[in-house]
Amino acid sequence: MSHRLDSYFYELIKEDTTGALIRRDKVLFDQKSPYQHVEIFENAELGRVMILDGCVMITQRDEFTYHEMLVHPALLAHPNPENVLVVGGGDGGTLREVTKHPSVKRAVLCEIDDLVISSSREFLPFTACGLDHPKSDVYVGDGIEYIRQHKNEFDVVIVDSTDPVGFAEGLFRIPFYKDVLAAMRPGGIFVQQTESPFFDVNVWQRIFVELGQVFKLVHPYGAAIPMYPSGYWTFAMASMTQTPKAHFDAKRVGELGELKYYSAQTQDAAFVLPAFAAKLIKG
Repeated sequence: MSHRLDSYFYELIKEDTTGALIRRDKVLFDQKSPYQHVEIFENAELGRVMILDGCVMITQRDEFTYHEMLVHPALLAHPNPENVLVVGGGDGGTLREVTKHPSVKRAVLCEIDDLVISSSREFLPFTACGLDHPKSDVYVGDGIEYIRQHKNEFDVVIVDSTDPVGFAEGLFRIPFYKDVLAAMRPGGIFVQQTESPFFDVNVWQRIFVELGQVFKLVHPYGAAIPMYPSGYWTFAMASMTQTPKAHFDAKRVGELGELKYYSAQTQDAAFVLPAFAAKLIKG
């Protein structure tokens, strides 16, 4: 069976030498905000797909991997996470996972682009359910400014952002990391997605260098996310005092209900990077 090329979405990377191809079976949403181009469409294999500025953000088929791995390792490393801030993440998937934790009393989301929130509510109910959870407090605004205005307030800060370019670049720089540290309570944990070590290696290394100039402890970890470039994606857990296992209790995992990717064993396994990536970080 053949299809017209214009019926496909393709994400090219590495100077347009490689990338991913996804067929648009039905376009559900296609608008531009002051910040980015938001597109949502259906695909027979992947379900609903959200694209931001030409990059795959989530697919219904594998979004649980990203959201579970962004949230649970950090919250389970903290002894009692009660107040959590999510910067970005307007689709709601990160809030969905945060609010599963019984200890969490308040989960604040600060998303700069209201179009992401509204389109997710209309077309991505499987993630947007997190936006309307009773524990959730959704705020539309600049996450960098929000962080500066809230000192000593959060136990965990999570950055669920697009790639470190354009309006999101500031979320991956030392000034922001210093503001995050000031916004966290003693013993707080910061976590963010940190791209793939297979592509844009210089950017990947720089993120960990700058994190290490602010936080005493920086723990990289990874997960398999099929629709992200290379299929292997990384994250960073950073703190002044906390490590991934110091306060980990497998019983708390059982309180989260059914999970599709994360398990108690993941708290060890995910922090073992591929040998080449670990070598790159060590320099």
